[in-house]
Amino acid sequence: MDDPARRVNRSGEKRAGERGRSRARLLADYAISIAIAVAAVYAIQALAVKPFRIPTPSMADTVRTGDRVLIDRLTYRFREVHRGDIVVFTGHGPIPLLKRVVGLPGDILSLSDGRLYVNGQPAPDSYVRRIDGAPEPTLPGPDPAAPWSLRHPYTVPAGSYYMMGDNRTDSGDSRYWGTVSRDQIVGRAFFVYWPPGQVGGL
Repeated sequence: MDDPARRVNRSGEKRAGERGRSRARLLADYAISIAIAVAAVYAIQALAVKPFRIPTPSMADTVRTGDRVLIDRLTYRFREVHRGDIVVFTGHGPIPLLKRVVGLPGDILSLSDGRLYVNGQPAPDSYVRRIDGAPEPTLPGPDPAAPWSLRHPYTVPAGSYYMMGDNRTDSGDSRYWGTVSRDQIVGRAFFVYWPPGQVGGL
């Protein structure tokens, strides 16, 4: 004859075992969900949108040192780089940089009275940092022998892009080290997400 106490004990052990298996399944579900979420974040950063911290003051006042922006890595798979785009690129120093595209392949760039000209026409300067209400002057690069210093008219080579910071008097850019090739461009900056007071599109 079965002992009721043994039946109760076996029933309790069974419920305890089921609870243990249920907890294990729950933990496994959490672990899988976390792994999928982490993988999705890395995939999004690798393929679509990547956060970027502004490393220098060269793009003030559009963005400032320490601001965080989002980089669109998909757009240039479907369209060409446009003049005026703000892009992140590599190849000129130990960290990626963010500047504005002011010259496209084949463009002829020149300086006159502190203003940039593209193909003989004044380049837009509404985004150039202002001093006492006037745009900062755009000065040539420091090396007179460098063709990209803009001491003389310069034709942007095929497959290359000429970059400048909006903070024209405090920007190490193409005037110093030349153009950026297409394969060096990581993506287009399109949105400031930090600090809160700066949140908005670019």
